[in-house]
Amino acid sequence: MPGEMRPALPLIRFVLNALDREDARTLAECIAENGLGAGDYGALLRAVRIGAGPGRRLWFVRPSHGPLWCHALYGAHLFRYFLVEERLGRTSRRYRLVFRNGGDFFAVYPRLHHGLNDIETTGCNAFKCWIVRLAYDGRRYRPIRCSRTDWRRDGTTVTRPIRCDTLN
Repeated sequence: MPGEMRPALPLIRFVLNALDREDARTLAECIAENGLGAGDYGALLRAVRIGAGPGRRLWFVRPSHGPLWCHALYGAHLFRYFLVEERLGRTSRRYRLVFRNGGDFFAVYPRLHHGLNDIETTGCNAFKCWIVRLAYDGRRYRPIRCSRTDWRRDGTTVTRPIRCDTLN
């Protein structure tokens, strides 16, 4: 992924704190099983800086593509990801989790709402995918456009809009 880098240690710590205890334990086991240095979580994560609104910095943090694979960050056909806002203070950085999810695809768009980029998530199973475009409303991301792609038995695909409130 263009611009992908190993996250800075404060960002790694923030993402680890966003995980539940079981996932954090599983990641520690993964580090040990792969012969990494104790606490080398940066080997398992990648970050991409996203140009957001003026005075704002976003980080998209996801598991690395390899050579390591830790099931705490992956599922059958999905990966977990975090969208983190970084605020720079005079002497420190502060982070705020603005979105997290797991899915098959994730996209960031240049269009801004309340200073943060619109995003799109895609989650699939063996038969269909759900695509959700979200916009930031000043407090959290909310769906603004949803669609579903179905795979037909004849090999064709059909994508159609759906009401976002039908996703829950």
